[in-house]
Amino acid sequence: MDLTTLAQQLAARQLTLTSAESLTSGTFQSQLAATPQASAIYPGGFITYASSAKTKILGVSADLIDQFGVVSPEVATSMALQARKIAATDFALAFTGAAGPDALDGVAVGTVCVGLAGPKIQLAKTYHFNGDAETVMAQSCQAGVDLLAQYLR
Repeated sequence: MDLTTLAQQLAARQLTLTSAESLTSGTFQSQLAATPQASAIYPGGFITYASSAKTKILGVSADLIDQFGVVSPEVATSMALQARKIAATDFALAFTGAAGPDALDGVAVGTVCVGLAGPKIQLAKTYHFNGDAETVMAQSCQAGVDLLAQYLR
């Protein structure tokens, strides 16, 4: 499913979506805001590239980051939960990972965790993508779309 179709489905169900992005640096939100349904489903979101931004802006525990690493399902889930809470949306997606060109804290380039939080769900999946940073970011955004679309089915 593409992002426009996902946005249409969210709008038809009167559901809202926010995002907390790290490695994708706002790419997902930029694409979401470009959909015709953006004003109905997307109140805004968060770009928290640095770990300090994750703690200061989203309220992700620094201890959680220290314990599991910034690229982890635990941090992705926390980012999604906190973004959803702050933005007061039905759903939130979170993206954290190593897009490259270098590994991040020992995590291989292409390793990405996408978190999803909603009324009856909180989870994260880990992916291993290939390609340059732009390709990894694009694949990450699509993984977020697919994750939420799968839940909505």
